[in-house]
Amino acid sequence: MTRSDEMRMRPDEYRVMFEIENHYWWYRGLRTLLKSLLKHNLATAPRDMLILDAGCGTGANLEMLQKYGRAIGIDIAPEAIGFCQARGIPKDRLATASVTDLPFACDTFDLAVSFDVICNIPDDVGAFAQVARVLKPGGYFIVQLPAYQWLWSMHDVAVGHQRRYSARATRAKLAQAGFQIERVLHTNALLLPFVIVQRLLRRRTLERGNVIESDLQMELPRWLNALLSLFYRAEIKLEAHIDSPFGLSVIAIAKKR
Repeated sequence: MTRSDEMRMRPDEYRVMFEIENHYWWYRGLRTLLKSLLKHNLATAPRDMLILDAGCGTGANLEMLQKYGRAIGIDIAPEAIGFCQARGIPKDRLATASVTDLPFACDTFDLAVSFDVICNIPDDVGAFAQVARVLKPGGYFIVQLPAYQWLWSMHDVAVGHQRRYSARATRAKLAQAGFQIERVLHTNALLLPFVIVQRLLRRRTLERGNVIESDLQMELPRWLNALLSLFYRAEIKLEAHIDSPFGLSVIAIAKKR
């Protein structure tokens, strides 16, 4: 597969991501969720891990991961790497590369994470296999993917998604790539009914005008952003102990065999 086969976010979406990633409820929630998963599911992971952020975007997750070891981020988009550098992430911890062709030796990393990136790749099993290749035996992989194909909207088009996922498909594709599945859950269950209504209504408006625009383009009042953050944090506390059977995203924790 060549780099051109991988769907990319629209360039303006990287700018939006960079501008809102530190305060927007969705991104703040993702970082809180990632911290929770690391605490409760990777208690035996080595300190000072070598970590791969496979599709680091504009770098807020990558910046946070530096607290857990040496974290290296790759992204196919030069725009994303540029925003990571603007965030202050050193050049030696960044690479412009595709998840389907990782520029690292086999058995290199202790942990890999990938949030809403492999859903952009036609050969997603091949991408999962590349992550497995560069992980050490027993290394962990935390991956988030958008849930439910019936929830497809212009948001998916704008951010370059190829598909959305079920928990069953996620398990099957990770197993096919050589992973042992440790845990699969959903996240953003509490907000799912509201997002369903919002997506369906907005889909009609955007499709009528042939407008391709992500949900991140919508400006939220501060009070609403704070309320959504509160809901998300409350749910994350529950997910430390309970695997939600439904939600906006699928999260899998897998181990290289």
